[in-house]
Amino acid sequence: MLNNMNDTSKKSTALDAFLNLLTLITLGWFSISFGRLLFVIIDKTLGDTSRNDFFYSGNQFSFPIASLLIITPVFLLVSGILHRYYKESKLEKGAIYRWLTYFMLLVAALVIAGDMITLVNNLLDGEYKIDTILKILTVLVISLGIFLYYWYDMHRTDYSKRSGLAQTAFTTVIVVTLAAIVGGFMVADSPFVARQKKQDQQRVADISALDSNIAEYYRESSTLPSDLSEKRFARYVVDPGTEESYEYAKKEDKKYELCATFALPAPRDGRSDYPYFAYDYAYSGGPGEWQFHEAGRQCYTREIKEGPEKDIRPVPVKPIKQ
Repeated sequence: MLNNMNDTSKKSTALDAFLNLLTLITLGWFSISFGRLLFVIIDKTLGDTSRNDFFYSGNQFSFPIASLLIITPVFLLVSGILHRYYKESKLEKGAIYRWLTYFMLLVAALVIAGDMITLVNNLLDGEYKIDTILKILTVLVISLGIFLYYWYDMHRTDYSKRSGLAQTAFTTVIVVTLAAIVGGFMVADSPFVARQKKQDQQRVADISALDSNIAEYYRESSTLPSDLSEKRFARYVVDPGTEESYEYAKKEDKKYELCATFALPAPRDGRSDYPYFAYDYAYSGGPGEWQFHEAGRQCYTREIKEGPEKDIRPVPVKPIKQ
């Protein structure tokens, strides 16, 4: 009989650890995804619309929305099971619960303190942008909500009665999550536009890579390639949308032209020679003017130079009538 009691105690301890750890992990994932989604909504609606970060950073809504759709039900389900076991006395608030809850409270308290320091520091520095303040308040509200609820749950002893605060917290999580997801869908790009942006992003990377490889070819052979049929160009020469080759033409001994057809415009955002798309640096050794482009067919004349600088002159081309 004593062995049975010990086995039951071990199983309860293991189950307690499993449920509390899963609750902690899903809560953290939920909080980060929820905050990230609100950040993206704030950037999209109240941020600096002259910046083209959203063009080159892809669909920032997809991952937080996907996370919330999956993680939120898991978090609520596991929390409900854990509280039901406490209510039915199948589990007790033992050392595992206390350690994990105090850890959660510690993290929440540190985030709150850091957030308040950031807010005061920004205000003292004259940073009054509404999007910045809203982001700070978002982190503050999320962290404060977690801290207050788990502080209450830590001191809660009677699970046999329905808790009004717990029910309110449960309902609030559902409502604010649904509101954030709906808001995200309302301001996010459609899947079609997101796909176009991703393809244009790839075109920028391909043109940068081709430019770098053409320059490398010239350094090796002291002449420009007649076409892009060599193996070194094969990885970058095909347009991701049309699956046709980018246009290349040798103009003079050291001049050549690269052309691509972009689906959407990407205007310059005022950051001069520091493009957002870092992949451009990896291949061209400097900013490429093709990152900032109009929609449609765009051609860029390049010239091989002995010095580190390269001359890039976009050549406007009239759209080809189909």
